[in-house]
Amino acid sequence: MDGFERLKGVILTSGIRKSPVTSEHELLRIKQGKISIVVYKSGKMVYEDNADTMKIINQIFVHHSEYDYELGSDEVGKGEWYGPLIAVCTALKPNDVVELQKMGVKDSKQLSIPEIHRLADQIRSMNILFTVTILSPPTYNEMIVQFKKENKNLNELLAWAHSAAIKATIDKLQYQKIRVVIDKFDVEKTFRRLYGGVYILDKEKVEIIQKSKGESEIPVAASSIIAKDIFEKEVDAMGNAFGMNFRKMNPQDLPKSILEKVAKLHFKNIQQN
Repeated sequence: MDGFERLKGVILTSGIRKSPVTSEHELLRIKQGKISIVVYKSGKMVYEDNADTMKIINQIFVHHSEYDYELGSDEVGKGEWYGPLIAVCTALKPNDVVELQKMGVKDSKQLSIPEIHRLADQIRSMNILFTVTILSPPTYNEMIVQFKKENKNLNELLAWAHSAAIKATIDKLQYQKIRVVIDKFDVEKTFRRLYGGVYILDKEKVEIIQKSKGESEIPVAASSIIAKDIFEKEVDAMGNAFGMNFRKMNPQDLPKSILEKVAKLHFKNIQQN
């Protein structure tokens, strides 16, 4: 249940009256005594910083206090024929989770590009630890070829990218218990990458959760925002380098000489070029 649903629950149980919204951009407005909260359709929440309002706010935002850190992992770029694959793992302390909820952090697919850049900058300004795995098109293509030779598919590459970001993040933490949430894509391959190989995670200390629609969890949403922010900037840089707007082009419009530098070659629309 997200913050908005929890807020509606608090309103129902507390007898607080909703006020009429004052613009088309508002989703919910509460004004009763010193309590003042406005929720916008963008997901942003504005509220008065006083004891009465904060009592309501603190009921809305929750975190798992039994963990030293909550980690979230997500990737961007697997669906685009152009640009890199970006996997990000973000590590949040319990208070960070609450602060990001208040900031309006949510699944990057629900945000505009300007909102993504703004929130990514805010997350960075909080000195929150995150690790990025970037597979540029040439590196991505090389790895896909190698994985296919080993009878491994795209999900195996995604599992590698996620586990690389997760393990690198965990390496930088001191903890007794952490929770890692991954936007689910292939449970078996991901667990094998995380709990196998040379570097094996301690199951007693590291709880791994693979969850459909994982971006509903704040740590995963934060990772999705950072990953999307980096992806868009990488695509902008790639476009500037070649003088092209890849977002508005078809692969057939590109010179074959640059395809391996900017495109994921295993995509069907690339192979038809």
